[in-house]
Amino acid sequence: MAFFKKIFRITTILLAFPLALSAQVTLWGNAPSYAGQELVFFKYADYVTQTEEVIARCNVDETGNFKCKLKVDEITYVFNHLGVYRIYLFVEPQKEYQLVLPEYEPKTEQQRLNPFFRETDLHVGIANMEPNDLNYLINSFDLQFNQHFDDIVKNAYTGKPNIPIDSLKNSMEELFVNHNNTFFNSYRDYRYGLLSQLALMQQSRSISNNYFGNKPILYNNPAYMELFNLLFDKYFLFFARSDSGNEGIDKATNQRSYTQLKNTLAQDDVLANDTLLELVVLKGLHDGFFDDRFSRGALLAILDSLYSQSINAEHLLIAENIRTKVTRLLPGFVPSPFELYTLDNKLVKLSQFEGKYVYLNFCTTTSYSCLQEFPLLEKLYEKYKKHLEIVTISIDTEIEDLKVFLDQTNYEWTFLHYGNKPDIVRDFDIRAFPTYFLIGPDRRLITSPAPSPKENFEQQFFNLLRSRGEL
Repeated sequence: MAFFKKIFRITTILLAFPLALSAQVTLWGNAPSYAGQELVFFKYADYVTQTEEVIARCNVDETGNFKCKLKVDEITYVFNHLGVYRIYLFVEPQKEYQLVLPEYEPKTEQQRLNPFFRETDLHVGIANMEPNDLNYLINSFDLQFNQHFDDIVKNAYTGKPNIPIDSLKNSMEELFVNHNNTFFNSYRDYRYGLLSQLALMQQSRSISNNYFGNKPILYNNPAYMELFNLLFDKYFLFFARSDSGNEGIDKATNQRSYTQLKNTLAQDDVLANDTLLELVVLKGLHDGFFDDRFSRGALLAILDSLYSQSINAEHLLIAENIRTKVTRLLPGFVPSPFELYTLDNKLVKLSQFEGKYVYLNFCTTTSYSCLQEFPLLEKLYEKYKKHLEIVTISIDTEIEDLKVFLDQTNYEWTFLHYGNKPDIVRDFDIRAFPTYFLIGPDRRLITSPAPSPKENFEQQFFNLLRSRGEL
């Protein structure tokens, strides 16, 4: 309860304070190929969880004209998902940007239904851009940087000698010597750090000292945060490579102690700065939640302790986003809501089943394992339909395959197709078919993931009903 009270308090502060300092930014242009569409612009709420936050919406009229207004209080990386493209730009307070959108190219049905399809990143064109504009500077730099980045990656994989980073940096810097934009300076600096790390010209500890030790934390500079996320990736496991580190991490997680964890990690001289140490703990907690070697319950307890003690607004926001991200599939929490269509085009919400148990499963009609279990699901449905609603979400790329299958089998429980919300595969972290979840009448997860019908689900469900006095 304390966690959520503090969420309310700090969210109120975050909402009230930035608005007083925010300045309006206008994005406008003419893009006839997008006529009638809605443009939705996002930013990252934080760069640890990379939670996308909507910051502006606007409609493109029938002639292609659009104008979006948003508010920012600092230079902000803004992006938009446009068909096969993911456009981006950097916006500064009180500025206007005349965008030149790429010709609209929609995703194919196969791309749209593939939750792992990656859009092409494109630094969007700006018609009214001047040579000293931040977007012009960053785009010019990135064109040079990406070429060398690709060369270094190729060399790393082929075992060729490393590219001399210092001379490369010096030659690139000659192009930007007359520019003194603080954000751009930091952007370049941390991009060079990324090259050094990839080229293995310096050890991680040396790079950590040079770029993060006693340096200001640039929470909203993507170059800074990309290098930070790379260097401190799965940091708890990295730190635990030594016997003392392993003992300290184990002790902290076993005791569910944030203080113990901080004291353990503080042995790393790079983390002498308490603010950086706290950010590294947040990154470690985020990564640890997705690693089976750590107890999620222990990490969640440490996260709550950090949240109750931290006075850093950025860290409180990151903690909120981590908690939201990792608890969506934990027993006792409400899973991500969804609205999907049946084959007769009826929209069904998960919330519609409140008051009954829901045995939710993800399947395809081409999976042999799924096909084996459908007859068992039918028996469960007939026996327990007074208490249990079975909901099958089909991940068949072609909805016709599901239609043919149901015409042949006449199964009567609820079948939905994921086509209008392909991200549901990520929302429920589906890695294999079939995957099951048991949701209670209060819409909270009871078992996540749940056993399949072949894994004695019926006996466990029977025992659950009896223990709750429902049989």
